[in-house]
Amino acid sequence: MFLIYLLIWLIFSMRLNAQVAAVGVIISVAVYVFTCRHMRYSPSTDLKLLRNLWLGIEYALLLVWECGKATMAVFRVVFSRTIEIEPRIIYFRTNLKTDGTRVVLANSITLTPGSITVALNDGLFCVFCMNSKVAEDIKNPDFALTRQLQKFEK
Repeated sequence: MFLIYLLIWLIFSMRLNAQVAAVGVIISVAVYVFTCRHMRYSPSTDLKLLRNLWLGIEYALLLVWECGKATMAVFRVVFSRTIEIEPRIIYFRTNLKTDGTRVVLANSITLTPGSITVALNDGLFCVFCMNSKVAEDIKNPDFALTRQLQKFEK
């Protein structure tokens, strides 16, 4: 967090020289100490934020990959005359413990083509799926997006 304070100082000062940098370091340290003393913040919080930042980047990349796979599946259905769609609504629960990760999963399912989260109520997901393959992938407790979100909860 100290580095973020320093970066903000440097951006707002609009120039970089030794004097501006030195004053920025002093003020950033003061703000960081104030934050730690009066706002229940600690260096361990910084480590957790860094860890979650990396997990967030991994999750975003995985979501792009899953969207790409789903896009190709929808593309095959749209442009093929032999593949029949089997629309269905499924209900399932995940191992996710927090409301935040459940909401992220629900929105991620909606972002992937071929599926829409209809409802999320007390951890019970209601999802419309284009076909049974998509439904089985989403219901699987080892679903890649769910596995990645479980890392946030640890």
